[in-house]
Amino acid sequence: MDKERFEELFTTHLIKDIAQEKIDIVLSGQYAKALELLRDAEATGLFPALVGPPGVGKTILCRYFASLRAKESQGRSFYWLTMDESIKPSHFIGSFDPAITLKKGFTLEAFNAGPLLSAMLEGGTFLANEINRATEFSQNTLLEPLEEASIGIPHLGRIKADEDFFFICAMNPEELSGTHRLSEALKDRIKVWIKLTYPEKATELDIIRINLPEQFMVEESELELIYSIIDETRKNKIDIEVPASIRAGIAIAKLLGRKRYLEEKGVLKDQDSVYNHLADISKHVLLGSIKPKPGVKVDTIIEGIINKTIGG
Repeated sequence: MDKERFEELFTTHLIKDIAQEKIDIVLSGQYAKALELLRDAEATGLFPALVGPPGVGKTILCRYFASLRAKESQGRSFYWLTMDESIKPSHFIGSFDPAITLKKGFTLEAFNAGPLLSAMLEGGTFLANEINRATEFSQNTLLEPLEEASIGIPHLGRIKADEDFFFICAMNPEELSGTHRLSEALKDRIKVWIKLTYPEKATELDIIRINLPEQFMVEESELELIYSIIDETRKNKIDIEVPASIRAGIAIAKLLGRKRYLEEKGVLKDQDSVYNHLADISKHVLLGSIKPKPGVKVDTIIEGIINKTIGG
């Protein structure tokens, strides 16, 4: 791709304002309560944490909350950083451009601001996503911003955050593999803990519906079957360490809707039953959507779930 074409496409797809981004979200049940708590935390100057298993909507809820802030006050930008063990303080704060630094030294011109620093300067929202996957060394970068609303930039000095700066963190439960314990110092600075679990059936079905393209809609009876498959992975705590998330239900529904669409258009002549279609699709989706306990074969788990819910 040539540079001119790249710049054209980049400009076209650039999200310039979180307030203008279309965010499809279901705000019922636990999500309505979670949003209310986020608004309460913002109003009282307390920093919140969203805690829940993968795929329950923590990130999209933060994006929606940030879009509300931006709509209510221009300039409230949204930045986020997803953590893992490779994240360093410079990923939060920013770093100096080597070429410019060689020519002009450690000047402001040579410095590229990171997402945390940008949010602090602009009074925006910063999401530390998967925060308990970061090492304690990286977690400590957040101590000063959350306690003093300031941060030190090497060679440049210390800045004070805009009064509208707001911090949110999201994390998986500590018992999941790959997570670290939050340092006691960081936990002490997070004052509102919002727990999200897999939603109630009606809410989850609504989430699946709003994520289906219009041409790939499925029957209500098919949605019920899809939910029963996903829910069965959550009930099986003996063999499954991480069950299927809402994303898995959406994926199964999209693939089933696509097959129905092709049949209606005459492109696909397969007249197989919905049960066979659903069984085949579910096997392919669940293969990467569940994590079995050590020593348990994922194929065996999936076969058992399919047989129990919709037959072999």
